[in-house]
Amino acid sequence: MKKYILLVTTVFFLVFSINSFAEEEYIEYTIKKGDTLWDISGLKLKDSFLWPKIWKANPEIKNPDLIYPGQKIRIPLKFIQRQIEVPAEKIVKVPEKKEKPVRILPRYPFVVEPELIASSGYIDTEIPNIGRVVSSPTGKSILGRDDYAYVEVYSGKPDKGERFYTLKSLGKISHPVTGKFIGYLIELTGMVEVVGEEAGYTKVKILRSFSEIDIGSPLDEYYPIEAYPLVKVEAPEVHGTIVAAKDLRLVNGVLDVVYIDRGLVDGIKPGNVFTVISAQKPNRPIGRIQVIATKQNTAVAMIIKGEQEITRGDYF
Repeated sequence: MKKYILLVTTVFFLVFSINSFAEEEYIEYTIKKGDTLWDISGLKLKDSFLWPKIWKANPEIKNPDLIYPGQKIRIPLKFIQRQIEVPAEKIVKVPEKKEKPVRILPRYPFVVEPELIASSGYIDTEIPNIGRVVSSPTGKSILGRDDYAYVEVYSGKPDKGERFYTLKSLGKISHPVTGKFIGYLIELTGMVEVVGEEAGYTKVKILRSFSEIDIGSPLDEYYPIEAYPLVKVEAPEVHGTIVAAKDLRLVNGVLDVVYIDRGLVDGIKPGNVFTVISAQKPNRPIGRIQVIATKQNTAVAMIIKGEQEITRGDYF
């Protein structure tokens, strides 16, 4: 009797699972040379940080770093940002039942998430340094989310619950044309919160990790970073230059982040769109960038269109 009940339960579970899968709609994507789940998520979901959703929807992919050209993967429509229009011919229904009206997803502005702003970093003339990460209870030299660390705050003992950003500098940035010093390329690596004192130090918990947090990392004051819809804003009549790219990459494509030598003082605002001109002859349009964050004299932009690689020194 027990075996019969177990068999019926298993069959019911399988039927329920199959029916649930059958109701789900997805688009099919064929992997191209050089693709990563991070890139595909940025292209199809407009948010690279959602790549685990695609991985989970394709259980046959055992290692997310091991995908190959020609491989077909599924991207469930429920994960696709609502601003993407899905052509009717690309919608796959499993299995085919009766014809349903095509669902055209409304076009909404791309939402700039706090993680994107924080991980993109910025260029500034000074490196914030109100304290530092001293060590960790476990002795680890590289820390991540949910790890604990000991920090020193130069202004005194912070209160429990107080938050800070950890950061790193990738070095000095000079103008690719004039050679003039512009500032330091700074990236936020994480956010920590004070949980108490231990071993004579202030103990913190890492709430968010945008990249690896090293022992010795400087601290910066916490300030809220809010998500906002990135709508096109009329750009001022200014010209400038791409002076660097995220992680100091030499060549960049669509959805990569670059930094420009114009900022708030020049009237630059998030949403401004500029046409990029190649610095190499013939000097022709090769893409477009849209500003996602600003500082006084610099700004952070995302490549939204590219006919070829965009590099440091190209201008707009």
